[in-house]
Amino acid sequence: MTPYRSGLALAAVTALVGLAAVSFAPASAENTTTVVDHGHVDLMSGVLVDGQLSMRYKDGSVEPPVLRDPATVVTHLKPEARLQIPDLPEYAFLGPAGSDIWVSPEVQDPNLVWAGWNTESLPATEITPGSVKWSLDAVGGTTPGTKAPGNVTVFQTDSFGAPLPRIFDTALPLPQTHPLDLGIHAHANWTFSAEGVYRLTFSLEVTTTSGKTLEDTTTYAIAVGAIDPTTVIPGDGTPTSSTTTTTTTTTTTTTTTTTATTTSTTPSTSSPPASCAVLSDGHVDLIAPGLVDGALRTRVKDGTAGPDKAVWREPADTVVHVVPQARNSIPADPAYAFLGTSGQPVWLIPQTQIPGIVWAGWNTESLRSQDVTGDIAVKLTAVDGPGQVSVFLTGLAPTVLIHTGDGLPDTLTVAPGTHAHANWAFTREGIYRLTIQVAATLADGRSTVDTDVFTIAVGAVDPKSASGRQCTAPTPTTATTTGTTPPPAVTTSPRAVAAPGLASTGAGPLGLVVGAGMLLLIGGAVVLLLTRSRSNS
Repeated sequence: MTPYRSGLALAAVTALVGLAAVSFAPASAENTTTVVDHGHVDLMSGVLVDGQLSMRYKDGSVEPPVLRDPATVVTHLKPEARLQIPDLPEYAFLGPAGSDIWVSPEVQDPNLVWAGWNTESLPATEITPGSVKWSLDAVGGTTPGTKAPGNVTVFQTDSFGAPLPRIFDTALPLPQTHPLDLGIHAHANWTFSAEGVYRLTFSLEVTTTSGKTLEDTTTYAIAVGAIDPTTVIPGDGTPTSSTTTTTTTTTTTTTTTTTATTTSTTPSTSSPPASCAVLSDGHVDLIAPGLVDGALRTRVKDGTAGPDKAVWREPADTVVHVVPQARNSIPADPAYAFLGTSGQPVWLIPQTQIPGIVWAGWNTESLRSQDVTGDIAVKLTAVDGPGQVSVFLTGLAPTVLIHTGDGLPDTLTVAPGTHAHANWAFTREGIYRLTIQVAATLADGRSTVDTDVFTIAVGAVDPKSASGRQCTAPTPTTATTTGTTPPPAVTTSPRAVAAPGLASTGAGPLGLVVGAGMLLLIGGAVVLLLTRSRSNS
């Protein structure tokens, strides 16, 4: 395939991690400056503390993640984040073609900070849905009252790599406001047009279910490029009279491996709901294996009711409906020719979440390194349906993970602790039944395999009877939740490009890819091991 013409990519990002999965930085650390220069962070994480709204910095570069006061953190976007603006009109908003730009990408690079935001800890029982407003109020420079060294732009892309409307752009008048849904976890490209120190003042506003308005405002310090972050005063840059200590989170990486630990939780072994459910909107982990009584068991993690109300369902009890609104047209770019003829319809489960369309991924967060040895093999062995099925990532070029058009089986090799999303493409409307085998080696050396059939109804079809039973929309119930998602290793295989990472959780992500080596990641804090292989057996 030819490289994707824009050289920019989409990824969406990320795993739903509840407030219970993180801890607050201890009060004794409030006078300590923390430098974060890699890993998964949610710069803006809205929480309620004693009935008051607070923006926190969710630092996933440490395990377990920590909620920090943004005024104590300096985020460092290292010199390796530099790339050049492509010579394409759709990216002219970033500046002149060929100019340097420093990017915290929507798709995770394990050597760079991966910046996002979330509203997962704002409960719908206390906050009115649709009332969350996130605003960029001001941007400054090194010291209070100084100008920023350059422009800041935050934007995402669609499934075919085209830029979406900008979330924030300091080249335009401030303040700028971006509405957020509850339960959102998203990533985007954060671009900076010059090296130096930037101070971004954000505010967050919500309305409680009792009608009260809550607000919080804080300033984030971001050091970009060849800047010593330990010399940067956090927050708004005002020196404090108290003694401070600077700590720097570190990681050891190579071009192929990111090391981390996992604290994910095994799903409940209680019986999933007996009813057959149609899932047509919201977050779903279609393939979510875990260990039950010492054997592998694959279930569907239904998060459509929210991150704190996940339900574990049997594949036979679940129908995923790709609604008619998911219809797209295959682009003219020859890199997407594997989907079919340009201009023909294709129905997409998107890599990045779009309200009104189911957002289906997979996760191995319930399988820990102490449970299994090596990686988990997810193999598509057969498809019964009216058209072709493809699963792909949007990167520098689309990375094809599964494609029934060139034969089956196709196998994804997934590391433990992974939570990933990609684009699922279907070339015709109708009912598809995917036979998927999940295999792993237990820590004691025993092999374990589970095979299930997953039913997907695509387009203007009735999904209720697709499974052979009468299914209905799910009734929200309280359910088990998983822990945080760590960064597993990333490898390549001789048979296809290593699946860089995947998507963020939330309202639509995008990712800037600076080269074939940059990885698409997904999940709460995930660098994922994912390769595609074809077996003749």
